[in-house]
Amino acid sequence: MNQRTALLLGATGLTGGLLLDLLLASDQYTKVIIYVRKSIQKQHPKLVEQIINYDTIDTAVEADDVYCCLGTTIKIAKTKEAFEKVDLHYPLKIGALQKRAGSKQFLVVSAMGANAKSAIFYSRTKGLMEEGLTKIGFESLYIFRPSFIVGDRKVERIGEKIGIVVFKILSPLMIGGLRNYRPVKAADIAVNMLKYALKNEKGKQVILHNQW
Repeated sequence: MNQRTALLLGATGLTGGLLLDLLLASDQYTKVIIYVRKSIQKQHPKLVEQIINYDTIDTAVEADDVYCCLGTTIKIAKTKEAFEKVDLHYPLKIGALQKRAGSKQFLVVSAMGANAKSAIFYSRTKGLMEEGLTKIGFESLYIFRPSFIVGDRKVERIGEKIGIVVFKILSPLMIGGLRNYRPVKAADIAVNMLKYALKNEKGKQVILHNQW
């Protein structure tokens, strides 16, 4: 019997919530651990909910695969420093803890344009996150770089909604490499995170929309 365990960060978000359901339904995992700030009130025999504070946590759990769907916006975070905590420091902190605890794979949602040397704050933050995870040295690191993520969000993001409408109109014109900038369904990201994790391929892979 497969005794594989997953740790999921960001289970209360759009992509993370969809991925949680997939992990619980998968016969490849016998335990799914989630880190949350408060209980999500979900019951499942595989689910282990841990209420944690990302700022103070200094322990790890036994997990083969770590899925990271953490992410916020400047509007929600209020400051650049708060944004960096969620999108940069928390993934690196948990990544380092889990690597030392023996986790083999780390799968993370990043963004198109991620570049540690970018002049754009958002892109630079995502690039630094990718760079940091690479240095941690997981046996397998999967970085997913979607463009706009579409789906039914609990929190409305006006600017993002406008961008999505524009990109949907332009999508038919986005061919070749531009296809990677088309809006991406959160459900598709979740499906592909699980699919790639089960491949168990070694090394670092950056997964773009045209590879799905």
